[in-house]
Amino acid sequence: MVRGEVKAIDSRIEDRIDHLITALRSIGDSKATITKLARMKRDTIDRLQKMIEYYRQKRAAMQEELRRPTLYLTAEQKRTAIAKFDERIEKRIAQILALQKSLPAEKDYDRYKATGSNWYGTTYEMNEDHAQNQRLTVHTNQQRDEVVAGLRASMARIDQQNKTLRAQNAPADEIAKNEALIAERRKQLAVALSPAETATHKVGSKEANDLDKALKIAIEELKREFYTLFSRYTALLQQVASANYARDGLAAAKAKTKQP
Repeated sequence: MVRGEVKAIDSRIEDRIDHLITALRSIGDSKATITKLARMKRDTIDRLQKMIEYYRQKRAAMQEELRRPTLYLTAEQKRTAIAKFDERIEKRIAQILALQKSLPAEKDYDRYKATGSNWYGTTYEMNEDHAQNQRLTVHTNQQRDEVVAGLRASMARIDQQNKTLRAQNAPADEIAKNEALIAERRKQLAVALSPAETATHKVGSKEANDLDKALKIAIEELKREFYTLFSRYTALLQQVASANYARDGLAAAKAKTKQP
């Protein structure tokens, strides 16, 4: 029953995040919204990064359980939990990259445009397209730098884990898995650094404001769901441990009754 609750809550969270990412990556700022949507995307990326950090902490705790057990769980049950955290971490990274690529790229607009002429020659004014692009690409460049730094930090962390695993004579498949993960991070780094831009639909100020309000409500609801998810996850670990203990105790009792 508890496992079913955890799966249901997790499924709801994933569906809602998928819809939010799809909605955000398909739209972009207009002159009316200035940088509102760019900031919303960056805030969302920041929240996704915090989720990754939380998953990583839970993963590390379960990894430690494999080496120094405190919960009455089988090694397979622990590896299953670790694999699930790995899956979620990779999905969040993919979502971060998708949002990052939907931020506008720098375009070669003329800084000034001609507006007419007078006795002194041609008159010019600031090209608003150029100014808007400059405002937006500040967010693009900063976010790209943050994503790149995060991926490189992840590669360094995984490489350090492998050094520790080799020193501990850990199984070769565990080291190989980390090597594959480093290779995946290199691919993600190339994506983050590439100049490709996802096509977006520019929205007006009212639509952007409505979306901002809806996003804030959705985030608060997701926070509650996320808290509930890990509350039930902790309960699930305890229930599985109790079931394992009872099952092993019953097996031991049956074996004892069969002794001559």
